[in-house]
Amino acid sequence: MRPTSQLRRLRAVYAGGVAAWTFCLLLSMVRGDGSARQSVLLLGLLAVFLVLLLWSTWCLWEAGTHHPADRAEGMATTHIERI
Repeated sequence: MRPTSQLRRLRAVYAGGVAAWTFCLLLSMVRGDGSARQSVLLLGLLAVFLVLLLWSTWCLWEAGTHHPADRAEGMATTHIERI
């Protein structure tokens, strides 16, 4: 399995975690039955998954997946080398 496909799957998991923890936090706030400890825990989990989502997105960006022409041609050049 290629590293970029693994990173894409990982990013999808992190995005799902962000969505799930956001939903749980909003549901807890709307229902009003959550304690302060629960809200802090949910905010912490949301922050962790957001950081992991940003990290995996950055890794994919650095891997060169942001240049569609490079993927099609199989080139591994950086932006500076093309200039």
